[in-house]
Amino acid sequence: MRMEDTGISELSALNILSRACTSISAFFHDFSDVFKQAPLSLLFCTLTGLLAGFGLSQMRGVLQLLPELMILIPPAVDMRGNVYSALVSRLGTSMHLGLFSMRMRSGSVLYQNTHSSLSLTLALSVILGIMARLVAFSFGMSRISIYGFIFISVIGGLLSGIILLGISILISIIGYRRNWDLDNVSSPIITSTGDIVTIPSLFLATLVLLKFEPPCSLNPVISPSPVKVLSLLFISIAVINTAMGLKSRDEVIRRIIRESFPMLIVCGILGTFAGLTLGTRLETMIAIPAILVAIPPFLGASNALGGILSARFSSMLHIGTLNPRLYPPKLATMNFMVMYLLAGFVYSMVGILSGSMASSLCLRLLTISLLGGLICTTFLNFASYYIAILSFKFGLDPDNDTIPLITSLTDVVGVLCLIFAMSVVL
Repeated sequence: MRMEDTGISELSALNILSRACTSISAFFHDFSDVFKQAPLSLLFCTLTGLLAGFGLSQMRGVLQLLPELMILIPPAVDMRGNVYSALVSRLGTSMHLGLFSMRMRSGSVLYQNTHSSLSLTLALSVILGIMARLVAFSFGMSRISIYGFIFISVIGGLLSGIILLGISILISIIGYRRNWDLDNVSSPIITSTGDIVTIPSLFLATLVLLKFEPPCSLNPVISPSPVKVLSLLFISIAVINTAMGLKSRDEVIRRIIRESFPMLIVCGILGTFAGLTLGTRLETMIAIPAILVAIPPFLGASNALGGILSARFSSMLHIGTLNPRLYPPKLATMNFMVMYLLAGFVYSMVGILSGSMASSLCLRLLTISLLGGLICTTFLNFASYYIAILSFKFGLDPDNDTIPLITSLTDVVGVLCLIFAMSVVL
C-alpha cells in the first residue's frame, strides 16, 4: 500500500507540475505580444532615463543657486508624458477601431490630436509655472518670480512639446504601417523621450532666464523686463487659445480639451508635490550624484509601466474584452502579473546602470530600485484598473484620463517609494 500510495502521490505531483507548465506556457503565449515588444521599449526608456539623469546631475550648480527649480522639474516632465502618451494612446485606440488616417487634414484623427495636444501644452505650461511659484513662495523660496517660473515652464514646455509631437506622430505612422500594437510600445518611448528632452529644455530656459535677469534681480515684480513681457504674452495666448479650443466646431477637439484639462491640472498639483518632496532631499541627492542620476530612469520606468497597463485597459474597455467589475477579473490580474515580470526586469536595469556610477553603492542602488519599484508596481496595477473602469463608467474616455492621472500619481508614489527604499537600505 505504501508503494502504491507513493506511486499515486508521484503521479499527482507530475500532473500538478504538468498543469503548471501548461498554464505558464499558455500565459506567455497569450501575452507574447507584450513580452516581445515591451522589454525593448522599456530598455530604451531606462537608457534614455539615465541620460536624463546625467542631465539632471549636470544641473547641480543651477539647483544649488535656484533650489525651487526642483519643484517645477517633476510636474513639467510629467506633463509632457501625460499629454503625449495620452495622444499616442488615443491614436492607438483609433487604430483598433479602424478610424486612423495618416493624413494631416482638418477633421482627421492626426489633426484633432495635434491641435488639442499643442493647446494643452501651452495652457498647462502656464499653469505649472504659477503652481510652482505658489508652492515655492509658501515654503519661503523666492529667488524666481512668478514671471520667471512661467517663462521657464513655457519655453521648456514648447521646446520639448514640439519634439514629442513629432516623435508621437512618427511612432504612430510607423506603427500603423507595421501593424504594431501601440499600447505595448508607445508609452515607454514617449515617457522616456519626454524625460530626455524636457530636462535639457528646462535647463536651457533657465540659462536664458539667468542671461536676461542675473541672480541679483531674479524677482522683477515691478520693473518691466523681457521675461515679464513674454510671460504676460504667454498667458494671454494660452487663455485665448484654450477658449477657442473649448468652442471649436470640431467635437473631438472640444472633448479632448474639456476632458483632459481638469485631469491635467490635478496631475500638475500631484507633480508639484512630487517636486517639493524631492526638494526636501535635494542636499542628500546632490551629495550622492548616483541617486540623482537614478531618479529620472526610476520614475520613467514607473510611468512607462503604468502607461502600458493603462493603455491596454483603455483599449480592452473600448473593444469590450474587459468588463468593469468591483474586483479585477482574471484578464486584469493576468495583466498585473505581466507588469510584475516587466518591473523586475526594468528596475534591475535601473539599479545596475545607475549603480555603475558609484561601484561601492551598486548593490545598494539595485536593492533600492527593486524594492521601491515593486512597491510602486503594486500601486500602479490597482490604480490603473480602477481609474480606467471608473472613467469608462462615467462616460469619459480612459485615454484622456487614465494615463495622465496614473503618470502623476505614480510620480508621487514613486518618489515616496524611492525615498522609503533609500531610508531602509542606506
